[in-house]
Amino acid sequence: MAIQLPKVRRRSRTGLAAVLALLVLAALGSASARAATSAPHTTATAAVAAATPPGAVGTLSASSASVLQGQPITFDYSLPASAVQADNWIGIYADPGCGPVNQVEDCASTAYNWVTNGSGTSSFSTSALAPGSYIAYFLYDNGYTWLAQPVPFTVAAAPGTLSVRNSVVTQGQSVTFDYSIPAAKVLSNNWIGLYGNPGNGPVNQAYVGSSTSYNWVANASGSSTFSTAHLAPGKYVAYFLYDNGYTWLASPVTFTVQAAAPPGTLTAEESTVRQGQQITFDYSVPAAQVQSENWVGLYSNPGCGPVNQVSVCGSTTYNWVTNGSGSTTFSTGSLAPGNYIAYFLYDNGYTWLADPVTFTVTAVPPVAPPTYKTAFGTGLGDPQGIAVDAKNNVWVTDNGRNRYQEYSAKGKLLRSFSRSGDGRLNGPTAIALDQVGNVYVADTGDNRVVEYTAKGAFVRAYTTAGGTALSRPQGVAVDAAGDLFVSDTGNSRVLEFGPTGAYLKALTSGLGRPEGLSLDKSGDLYVADAGLADSGPDQVIAFSPSGAVLDRIGGSTSSDLGGLSNPSDVAVDASGHLFVTEPDFNMAMEFDTDGPYLNEFGAVGPGELANAVAVAVAPDGQVYVADSGNSRVVEFTPAPAG
Repeated sequence: MAIQLPKVRRRSRTGLAAVLALLVLAALGSASARAATSAPHTTATAAVAAATPPGAVGTLSASSASVLQGQPITFDYSLPASAVQADNWIGIYADPGCGPVNQVEDCASTAYNWVTNGSGTSSFSTSALAPGSYIAYFLYDNGYTWLAQPVPFTVAAAPGTLSVRNSVVTQGQSVTFDYSIPAAKVLSNNWIGLYGNPGNGPVNQAYVGSSTSYNWVANASGSSTFSTAHLAPGKYVAYFLYDNGYTWLASPVTFTVQAAAPPGTLTAEESTVRQGQQITFDYSVPAAQVQSENWVGLYSNPGCGPVNQVSVCGSTTYNWVTNGSGSTTFSTGSLAPGNYIAYFLYDNGYTWLADPVTFTVTAVPPVAPPTYKTAFGTGLGDPQGIAVDAKNNVWVTDNGRNRYQEYSAKGKLLRSFSRSGDGRLNGPTAIALDQVGNVYVADTGDNRVVEYTAKGAFVRAYTTAGGTALSRPQGVAVDAAGDLFVSDTGNSRVLEFGPTGAYLKALTSGLGRPEGLSLDKSGDLYVADAGLADSGPDQVIAFSPSGAVLDRIGGSTSSDLGGLSNPSDVAVDASGHLFVTEPDFNMAMEFDTDGPYLNEFGAVGPGELANAVAVAVAPDGQVYVADSGNSRVVEFTPAPAG
């Protein structure tokens, strides 16, 4: 006759003894008393196999009936070969608790190990077990049928106490622990060690790795204080240990170190920018934290930034910031549309100098490229420079024939200028006109700029600036006040002269090989910079009237054929769009003056260009390109605004 065991919530070892006695009677009465319900989590095949379980045919014994919390406890087990299964297991349950006293599941075990052999040992850590009574069950095939009589054991509390005064402290603050132990345990080499959590602490009362920090505690009671200045923000555990060893004197204590408030500030001048625009951050840091390798790094958000002040991955881009305060500017041309976060970090590391700042890069609305309208160029050999006057007449330098020519807006040749004497040209490139019709030509072969009247009479030549002779000038522009700007290409500078020819100043910041120039209606100057020896920054640089750098455009901008490569000329229209010629790719590119790339044109189809070297925008908005390879000027019509 099978005996159904009561579902017992054991409250003491006496209760366990009663259960065991009942089991013995059941075994004497009938072998079927050892039958039990199959494991509820097994497969159908496993359930069939468990339909006739072997019963308590094995043995289970503990290495000790009582262990100190943190010490491992080991069980020896054995089974006949017929009962060996890969999913046999030993589970630990609190006593009294919810173990499988009736050989059916009541609740999850506190800990378990698989035991796949016919005999052996199985060890458990007791670090996570609170002091108290427990019972171990040896169970069949991932189920709850007993393979041996359960074994009770006790986890005893360590003899002392350890507590933390503040479970959360800010990095740099002190953390203090109060402790006590019986007099019999007092030794001069007792100690408290701090470890990362999780980490390599002595969870099983044996050495795993070195502590992050430690103090000796030689008294029976007292307090021990640690600095957290060297602890990274995170979770930690403190162990009170015996005699320079790893036996616990008290249960471990956990605490958290939170990041200190960063000492500096970081703010973004704009929280949202269009792709290709620049974004500027203002920063400050106390003098004590100023280092030559402090830096601001941009990361995707969410991404792999140093959220815990440790490196996770490389930044998308970064700038060094070496001063106590100032601003730092980034191009967003290489950033895909999305959310980003900027970190201000200390000394080439990942400690925050300020709270991070988030910002968003938005996509640029598509702008259709200019479309081909017509081409002209009667008598042109090698057009190298182009300008448009207030009447929409087009002026073109003819490099191979050392002259310049005027065409109507419809492409009719009006005049050709070829001078001798002081006005003779030698390899002319760029051309510009002022508001009264005077003409300025970069006489590149003779290292000068020549000024003519509207009728072509020689006025003056610009040959030196600041005591240095001009070298291969390839860009000219004139502002509303009559000041002349010259790209002194060979000397990597842009020069400014007054209306009477007096030298005023030079711009050099960031310039490599300045070529074409253009001015917008506010007087900002745009310089097509082809870099240094093909290894410098190929870009357009914008300067304010005072000479400050306002923007850098196209240096890292994605387009169908890549970013700017040796840009030769630039022109800006009334709506704030830039047109840049790229001889390397036989095309022109269009940008917003804020930086975003918009489109490219002239590479294929009607109006296909060959060695596009110069560009100009007429007052009516038409775009003209000097198509040197085809000895012509090509006219394009920009897409309507919006």
